[in-house]
Amino acid sequence: MIAAAGGNTLTEREAKAALALYGVPVVGELVAQDVDEAVNAAGSLGYPVVLKVESSDLPHKTEAGVVRLNLRNADEVREAYQVIMARANAVTPPPRIAGVLVQKMMPQGIEMVVGARIDPLFGPLVVAGLGGILVELMQDSALAPAPVTHDEALGLLGQLKGARLLDGFRGMPAVDRGRLADVICRVAAFAADHREAIVELDVNPLICVGDGLVAVDALIVPKC
Repeated sequence: MIAAAGGNTLTEREAKAALALYGVPVVGELVAQDVDEAVNAAGSLGYPVVLKVESSDLPHKTEAGVVRLNLRNADEVREAYQVIMARANAVTPPPRIAGVLVQKMMPQGIEMVVGARIDPLFGPLVVAGLGGILVELMQDSALAPAPVTHDEALGLLGQLKGARLLDGFRGMPAVDRGRLADVICRVAAFAADHREAIVELDVNPLICVGDGLVAVDALIVPKC
């Protein structure tokens, strides 16, 4: 799958499919090529849903305005489809568009980022930290050489300044640190196994609600 990308950044769907082969839990989704397919996909998945333009040329979809959240019926899906496609087509240079992803809207939870990069000196490194919009604001992360053991992954979580968020926050259940550590191990294993093929990868956000964890976005940058 990485080789088939031909040196281009994988699309979100391709990146999640690759990580799913390593046991990383990913959100349920379907790809649509037109508005009617998007409505049918939303009906199959069940409302509410999320729509995202699927393009390796638009890795930062929120900033590009090509994501719509919490769509609750077919009319909202139709309107959102038209809006995000218009915004994508207005980007310069024109991005390559592989369709529109229709995803299940996940419940609110703690958003984490789990990623990796291949350092020229130290080799594959795995990183874990607070994700979503907090990743740049808080800059709270910990890293280690990949692969990592389960205990090492738990240790990374313990290093985070915001680690207490994992123990329950404002009525949300405590995150299952064991399952979160398992995801870190799986991402680290992927990075170690593909050290010759990738530059970096990110799962952001990984939404954590109690013992439920799911990756709703992912990025894999292959070596050219």
